[in-house]
Amino acid sequence: MTQVWMDDKHRVGIMEREDGTLGNTYHPIEITDKEKREFSIIENKWFTTYNGARQFFRHETNDFIVQGRMKKVDVTIKIETFVLTE
Repeated sequence: MTQVWMDDKHRVGIMEREDGTLGNTYHPIEITDKEKREFSIIENKWFTTYNGARQFFRHETNDFIVQGRMKKVDVTIKIETFVLTE
């Protein structure tokens, strides 16, 4: 995980990961438990650009709503303690 952007309520976001084949990929994520710092990748989706992942949240049939603006989260603040859930 290289970067993470979260909405104002910290309910949904976008995670950037390095992929050996594709380079960097961007995944829409949903926080499943704030206290345990757990999140899941929404529908196993991935995009090759941040804007592609951002458009996922803007689609009219999407049930995931972004509250406010996506803001970059400082990944040096123990973001590694987030656990990827199925």
